[in-house]
Amino acid sequence: MRGLIFGLTLLVSSFYTLAKSDIVQGPFKLDTDGSVYIKEEDDINYPLAIYFETNGNASKVESYEVDGSEPHVETVFFTKMNNKKNVIVLISWEQKHSAEKINGTAYQVYGYNYSLNGLSINPSIKNDQNLNGLEGEFNGEELHFKYKSAVKIKAYLQSHYK
Repeated sequence: MRGLIFGLTLLVSSFYTLAKSDIVQGPFKLDTDGSVYIKEEDDINYPLAIYFETNGNASKVESYEVDGSEPHVETVFFTKMNNKKNVIVLISWEQKHSAEKINGTAYQVYGYNYSLNGLSINPSIKNDQNLNGLEGEFNGEELHFKYKSAVKIKAYLQSHYK
């Protein structure tokens, strides 16, 4: 009987592991009930998405689109802005177009407000033009994006959004 129970437990846990194998970042605990993770999607135009999960129920918050290449998660971290917990995600896309002399990376910082009801897009971060940019050669010009790490993004957010 113990062998049967052990076998069933092993079988169920292996199905759970296979079902969660498309997660590329996380899950990260937000509190005792809520967590957030980024996973691969079947949509070729939007191959990554961020999800909020609470009490076993997951909901998609936002998808990340293809832009020259597939999106890549550079970093995920938490910070307080205006006394609210925020999830911050830095996404990058490789950019290569030899005819236009483009060889670099595009970056976009995404922010999400966390409340007990869920995760919502932070419009201040979404509309902040300093939080997206290019690194590398673009049309023959060398460009540099300042906010390519959690440390630099967090310092910017703390100095601009109390």
